[in-house]
Amino acid sequence: MPKDIFMPALSAGMEEGHLVRWLKKEGEAIKRGDLLAEIETDKAVMEMEADADGRLGPILVGDGSRAVAVGTLIASILAEGETAPARPAVAAPVAVVAAVPPAPVPLAPVPPAPVVPAPQPVPAAPTRPASLPLAERAPSLAALVAARKVVASPLARRLADDYGVDLSGLTGSGPRGRIVRIDVERARQVAPQVAPQFAPQPAAVPAPRPAVAVTGVLNSAWLRKGEGRPLVLVHGFGSELNGWRPFLAGADVTRPVLGIDLPGHGGSAGHGASTFAEMVAAVGETLDALGLSGFDLVAHSLGAAVSMALAGEGWHDVRSLFLIAPAGLGPDINGAFIEGFARARSAESLAPWMAELVADASVLSPAFVKASAAARADGALVAAQQRLAERLFPDGTQAFSARAALEKIAAPVCVVFGGADRIIPAAHLRRVPGAVAQHLFPGVGHMPQLEIREAVWRLLERHLRAAP
Repeated sequence: MPKDIFMPALSAGMEEGHLVRWLKKEGEAIKRGDLLAEIETDKAVMEMEADADGRLGPILVGDGSRAVAVGTLIASILAEGETAPARPAVAAPVAVVAAVPPAPVPLAPVPPAPVVPAPQPVPAAPTRPASLPLAERAPSLAALVAARKVVASPLARRLADDYGVDLSGLTGSGPRGRIVRIDVERARQVAPQVAPQFAPQPAAVPAPRPAVAVTGVLNSAWLRKGEGRPLVLVHGFGSELNGWRPFLAGADVTRPVLGIDLPGHGGSAGHGASTFAEMVAAVGETLDALGLSGFDLVAHSLGAAVSMALAGEGWHDVRSLFLIAPAGLGPDINGAFIEGFARARSAESLAPWMAELVADASVLSPAFVKASAAARADGALVAAQQRLAERLFPDGTQAFSARAALEKIAAPVCVVFGGADRIIPAAHLRRVPGAVAQHLFPGVGHMPQLEIREAVWRLLERHLRAAP
């Protein structure tokens, strides 16, 4: 008998969810514990696991379906040789959002109150009826109060200010009707001539954020479920979000943990960003698209430099930063490693370069090296990282800096370095501001999160406890 899959209640009080995407296809073999789908709640995007072996039956609620009530039948698991029984259309109620009644239908057929004309003629302009809607009148207190209720991402608000777009007139396409970047950009394309009317005088406009071309959000995944403020993990050059899994293995994590693939890495291999500024903008846009407000950043190497620059901009609610062997503090870097690693594709060519990452190569198991090589079998990914290496590290030099951004960050910052780092000199630790917590581990290389995992975890836990 098929085992039904219902929209689960992934958090206390959850009444409905957004089915972001299915991770398995219809008919695909699955095992108990396999990840089936990503489901977005008010708090986070979580993964739904299979609770039985078999194969995935017909999917009744497709990718991107919003407002799916808890308990709605969304698919089933079929045993070997079993066929799905005919079912009535169950997915129809999904499109109904209980909190929003159909706009054209009034609650009761009560006719509007008759309009009694004034006994004397009112000297008003013929083109301005006396019953002009509130939205078209001069700004009033009611309009200002309504404007405060607009729900929009930080990026959407920033772009609306830059473009002169009135957020109160937009319908959001994000979770729970949240206005996101694409809504603002569509409004600008539809009526670009409106922007100058609402734009403040040039003298009153603060310095705008540099315009950076971004081709879309980055690949991301929730590596852990949980409650509370999310941890956002950003990997280094040549890695991917799955590279954090050994660090997370066995850890007592109670909060949600999000991993992001940088442009040219992992699931973001095809992303068009190729400069440091574009990478920072892409990570910021991804966080905006996910609707995150208030999170802690944990980042390594290149990802740490990107995280410093992102937090230094002040556009996002970064509560703390935990930086491991961060790039962006000085110009020198192991150029031979960057070039060799970016070019390597097989386990045999990759292993010697991976050994440079650690002080003791025995911490890198053959399985870990093979898995890293398997991820680099994609020629497009290798080509993307070679292009990034040329732009970010020309002639063995870090062609970007995040040091100035680090000095602007008011949130708690902790920096961890290995004294035997052969990729980025540990001497860069002396370049961080005095208020930043600094930890130097002798005999440790560029991967403290692998080489001394437990010690780094203890530091991270203490750092997070102190973060506001």
